[in-house]
Amino acid sequence: MPISINRYVPITSGVVGAQVVAERSRCGLRFTTDPKVPAGSVVTLSDDIGALAAALFGSSSPDAEFAAQYAAYISPPPASKAKELRFAAYVDVAREPRVFGAKTNPVLASFTAITAGTLPLTLGAVSVSLAGLNFSTALTLADVASILQTAIRAANVAPVWATATVTYDAVASAFNLVGGATGVAPVALGVAVTGDVGTLLGWRAALSIFSPGAAPQQPVQALQIAEQVTDSFGSFSYAAAGAVTVDQAEAVALYNAGLNIKYQFYYQVTLANAAQVYAQLSQYASTGLILNGLAGEYKESLPAAIGAAIDYARTNCVVNVMYRQGPFANENDVSDDTTANAMDALRVNYYGTTSNAGQKLAFFQRGYLLGGATAPLDMNVHFNEQWLKSSLQADFLSGQLSLAQIGADDAGRGVVMGLLLGRVIQAKRNGVISIGKPFTALQQIAVTQITGDTDAWRDVQTNGYWADVVIVPYTGPSNTTEYKAVYTLVYSKNDVVRKIEGSHNLV
Repeated sequence: MPISINRYVPITSGVVGAQVVAERSRCGLRFTTDPKVPAGSVVTLSDDIGALAAALFGSSSPDAEFAAQYAAYISPPPASKAKELRFAAYVDVAREPRVFGAKTNPVLASFTAITAGTLPLTLGAVSVSLAGLNFSTALTLADVASILQTAIRAANVAPVWATATVTYDAVASAFNLVGGATGVAPVALGVAVTGDVGTLLGWRAALSIFSPGAAPQQPVQALQIAEQVTDSFGSFSYAAAGAVTVDQAEAVALYNAGLNIKYQFYYQVTLANAAQVYAQLSQYASTGLILNGLAGEYKESLPAAIGAAIDYARTNCVVNVMYRQGPFANENDVSDDTTANAMDALRVNYYGTTSNAGQKLAFFQRGYLLGGATAPLDMNVHFNEQWLKSSLQADFLSGQLSLAQIGADDAGRGVVMGLLLGRVIQAKRNGVISIGKPFTALQQIAVTQITGDTDAWRDVQTNGYWADVVIVPYTGPSNTTEYKAVYTLVYSKNDVVRKIEGSHNLV
């Protein structure tokens, strides 16, 4: 073998710019009280969202109905729809540990052949390997569940064992276990041993669900726990309409407002309580009040789906949330001017009906969020800023991970500016940044004060944006001098026309 050429010309190869940080999704997150979403977990449904939700929760369940309405929305051209929907656990009352077996279409004869089966099971603080399971006398699959229940109850005196129940759900074709006591309690199967019946029960299948016992939560705790699993969602709401009190919603709204344009929180109201809710929550940015007037219809599913469906990689993809239509009854929550005026004054969003030429037309109105004058009040503007903010965070972190350094000098300033302008160009193409919008005198002055440039507002009006980057020293967490790139971006947000007025002058 000849002398290796690496002695003379060693070359190391690698792909540059390959470290890419993922952007956050803007899909909807629905908090459910159904224990089929275990405490502390987030379940993601993709592709056929409606069918998957029906299989998980049952086709007539509120969660499946919400998912079907969410999945039905298709955006105006360029047409797109939500690709994902997440469900997170909200433990409103204490839970028992549960096992939801997967559908296995079990055959009774497979069980009656077992006379010495085993099942290594953990319930709460106790783990027991059940042995000698004899199903030979079972006449039905319900008998199989009863025999297993007897063995579990005899295994330990702790209430979670002693009063546990095992049932066979003939509709779902699955065996289910419910622990005998509520509260924090794990549930799991141990390593399979000889004679293990876990697979036959459907408890070792990929679609089986082990839902631990849990103590009750406040809604804001459920949100904080879900964030520990993933913060990749754009809006969220709670399925238990009426179960989240206004005080609880205020705690959620306060926390969410502090996240500074990260998520939109939708809270359901009625005609009866809208004024009270508005009075209590009006100061909290990023909160949307949604009127839900008909049973089985979840109007908050529509803005959630609108935000999730926006594909910012496309040209002119941004959407006016108002005038969008969902799969709801044509006669709907608001169908008269008096009610519409009352809801508009409270900044409550609703599905309203108008008519033209005898045709009734229903659509979402008016696409507003709560908060003060400095908060983005339009849902569409909020969604756009969520995207721009998240994408720039991903870009800058990708740059730090991929490049050897971002220098504290003009070259480093150029790197940051380049990353910033890359997204600005995309934002102009997709419609997040608006060009040619008129500015008031106050807006012109504000831009001048922010930038220190008397002509900056003209740049924003003509080009859609003004940007700058400076490198500044600061004292870091280790009490040493560090450097940071500080950028300022002023851009013309995408405002939308909600009303068209005419003047007809006949001569």
